[in-house]
Amino acid sequence: MDFLARRLATKARFGHKTLQLQCTPPYYRTLTNATKPDYIHSLLAVPRVPAKPGNWHPTLVHSSGESKFTVIRLAPNGGEVPKHFHNAGWDYFMPLQGEAVIEVKTKEGVEKDYDMKAGGFLSVGPGDVHRVRNVSETEEFVFFLAQAPRGKYDFVAVP
Repeated sequence: MDFLARRLATKARFGHKTLQLQCTPPYYRTLTNATKPDYIHSLLAVPRVPAKPGNWHPTLVHSSGESKFTVIRLAPNGGEVPKHFHNAGWDYFMPLQGEAVIEVKTKEGVEKDYDMKAGGFLSVGPGDVHRVRNVSETEEFVFFLAQAPRGKYDFVAVP
């Protein structure tokens, strides 16, 4: 978590508004100012981009130095980020709206499903296979994703 705390101290621009992200140590359970309602509104207002296969819409919010920040929308009724892993990068998931399941299989072979909703948090390390799946038939799932290190980021699809 120290890596995330160092990397999330950055600004992202949304029109005339500036969003300041700050991370506190994990034992406080309140991870970022991004979970407060006024910041959630700004993140939910980012423009939608065309869907990728699986019916997910990733909108890059900010990319600089070692970090990349994206708002991702999963369509209702089966929208998903397909099963994949990263060789060197970490994914930090912060749900903003809706409900989803993040399926994770660690490089050690441990499998676990994480139920995610607004205010939650999950980090997935390098080599861990994961998939994000919207569980609602009517509501979009929207989450904020921080990724680091950006320079070594890759998306390795898994069948």
